[in-house]
Amino acid sequence: MSITKTALFNNIEEKDQLQMMHCFNSYVKNFSAGNIITSYDGNNKIGIIESGSAIVVRDLDSGSRVVLEYLNEGDLFGELFYHYAVSSYIYVEAKSDCSVRFIDYEHIVKRCTNACMHHSQLVNNVLLMMSDKAQNICEHLDVLSQKSIRDRLISYFEILSSQNDSREFDLPFTFSTLAEYLAIDRSAMSRELKKMKDEELIFVNKKHIKLLY
Repeated sequence: MSITKTALFNNIEEKDQLQMMHCFNSYVKNFSAGNIITSYDGNNKIGIIESGSAIVVRDLDSGSRVVLEYLNEGDLFGELFYHYAVSSYIYVEAKSDCSVRFIDYEHIVKRCTNACMHHSQLVNNVLLMMSDKAQNICEHLDVLSQKSIRDRLISYFEILSSQNDSREFDLPFTFSTLAEYLAIDRSAMSRELKKMKDEELIFVNKKHIKLLY
């Protein structure tokens, strides 16, 4: 059994990680691109992306959908991160072929019979990750609060610029997924991006963005 590098295991040695995963009865499942990995409908498992990528999606009553989060190798997902939301509308979809390790949430928050000495560190790591998730959710909501397509694009680009400490950065996903993440029409977004390029506000080369303003 190998363990993907993830913040869940910060300050826990690999041999102890392996012991904990055995103790927690974790298991790995493989998913093809486009498959639903899980839905947030009372599922008490935490998932770790071991390879590939996925998205957390919320379907809207209008029939459209919003991408809430993009998940890469080492990222966690689970209903506990979105406990405030209407669970039946939220699910995790494989963006590419991926492998996911599942752990029961109860195994993490409750002491096991072996009383693993690093269990407290694991719980602390989960709490820190929940805090980071909350910050990301707040940033996303701030972006969605912008009324115009241009304002949503600029707001999100500013977040990526801050995260990368640079006015140049790569989008973490495709433009189609970007439109879903920003809850805007793909064609309208493309037109706005072209206007911003023509006005020399941004430079775009595939998924590479440079802010010029």
